[in-house]
Amino acid sequence: MTLDVLAAGILSGGLYALIGLGISLVFGVLGLMNLAHGELVIAGAYLASLLVVDSGWDPLLALPLAMAGVALIAYPLQRHLLTPLLRGDKSAPLVATFGLSLLAQALFQGVFGTHPKSLPAPYADSGISVLGLRIQTIYLIAFALTTVLCAATHVVLTRTRAGSAVRAASADPATAAVLGINVSTVYAMTFAGAAALAAAGGVLTGVAQSFTPTSGLPLLLTGMAVMALAGIGSVGGVLLAGIALGVLQSASVQLFGGGMRDVVVYLAFFLVLAVRPQGLFRKAATG
Repeated sequence: MTLDVLAAGILSGGLYALIGLGISLVFGVLGLMNLAHGELVIAGAYLASLLVVDSGWDPLLALPLAMAGVALIAYPLQRHLLTPLLRGDKSAPLVATFGLSLLAQALFQGVFGTHPKSLPAPYADSGISVLGLRIQTIYLIAFALTTVLCAATHVVLTRTRAGSAVRAASADPATAAVLGINVSTVYAMTFAGAAALAAAGGVLTGVAQSFTPTSGLPLLLTGMAVMALAGIGSVGGVLLAGIALGVLQSASVQLFGGGMRDVVVYLAFFLVLAVRPQGLFRKAATG
């Protein structure tokens, strides 16, 4: 594997980690596998497109607004739909997120159409040279932003009162409620935070490549593969897992061609679940 392939894998892995971080956060705290996570990613891209394509904004300026917009949509969905379902049949919230995924796809098609979109930016196709290696600028930006957001998530979860409430609600919701923690609010805030992270990944994905209303499924599977490699409850592990997946994918493209790009992701997902279901990086990064 050449150095430029390695560098490309590491940097693209940063974007994969950002997509996987929200899935891992929701599953770790709520015990919910959100099958609509890919649509939250695409929602961020579509919301940003209203400012970037229609109004000429830079995608990085539109990114925080897209994060806030998707978080505001996600909060009531969790608070008033998914949280009540969590108290009953365990399959009900899973089915509900699948239904939300289909609904979101239909809404995207109705509002934005079915033609591929992208978020134009001067750094979308440009690159810089580092030690003789050409690095695509958008993936360098995505890696830097992912590192910052992973660090911020770790700090919030481990160094703040809100993070203590999240950890308590995750470990034992009943006891947390007795101690005065509003578990429903914690769940909704966690889901909204994960949705904001997904939206950030969507904006960066929209700059790096085109997207359609049905682009959420492969992004969901990529995020699930990252979560499987990382192990539940490891923010640092998510970043390492994203990098590992990106390197593996880049190497497979070089060796076997672009047709194996997604196959490698799915194989990694199933192999890790079969061999080491607790994840590869849980002990390596326990943050």
